[in-house]
Amino acid sequence: MKTHRKPAVAGLFYPADPGRLTQQIESLLKSTRRESGSKVKYLISPHAGYVYSGKIAADAYSEVAGEDYERIIVLGPSHRYYFEGAVESESDYWDIPTGEAPVQISGSDKIQKNAMYHADEHCLEVQVPFLHHLFPRATITPILLSGGHQLASRIADILSPLDNEKTLWVISSDFNHVGPNFQHHPEQFGYHTGEAMDMEAIDLIATGDREGLVSFMKKTKATICGALPILTAMTMIERTDRLPFRFKKYDCSGKQTGDINSVGYAALYS
Repeated sequence: MKTHRKPAVAGLFYPADPGRLTQQIESLLKSTRRESGSKVKYLISPHAGYVYSGKIAADAYSEVAGEDYERIIVLGPSHRYYFEGAVESESDYWDIPTGEAPVQISGSDKIQKNAMYHADEHCLEVQVPFLHHLFPRATITPILLSGGHQLASRIADILSPLDNEKTLWVISSDFNHVGPNFQHHPEQFGYHTGEAMDMEAIDLIATGDREGLVSFMKKTKATICGALPILTAMTMIERTDRLPFRFKKYDCSGKQTGDINSVGYAALYS
């Protein structure tokens, strides 16, 4: 019997109604345009509620709209469980309001399988409605990463054999979470705002400076939740002739709401 992962955040992070979800995704994608003149292989996309980060996610996904991918590997940070390495889903399908996305297992004995770690995790799920809308025939391979930043190289070794010319890699990450709610204050580290912190991190990512990003994370106690997936992707890119990530757009929830608590969102592609 085929197994299905049911959505955990439909109706919370994105509409649970299929028609409203399709309408929102189409509207978001229409509001942006592609920059890259060549086929994109890697994306960094945020994973907050669409009302906050959907526009930035659409900025990322517009870079791959119209392309042909057979498999999409989605990497994100485990928010609820700590482990060291990579854990994939055990389900055959991931259900979303607009359909079901078929899962392709990695086939690697170095990647664990654990349905519980994926059941309530939002960071991969929020990418799936965009992916299913753009690539309805593609398979997805959802993989959660956890552990210290030093694991990036080892995880890249494990993931690299999964790649081919028909593979898209989506890195799910928000950027700095700042304010009293997050007990993280940029001014303590010499920055006026969380946005200023984020732009320094984005510059390090866009120049391919992995060591610089790790140093920045330590120095600022940065709360970039997807730092390990980002570092893993940077390592994989560095081992090829592909250029580093290119920065496209940025926003943060504090700008939208006026709240002192804010989370940053960025779209990058390579």
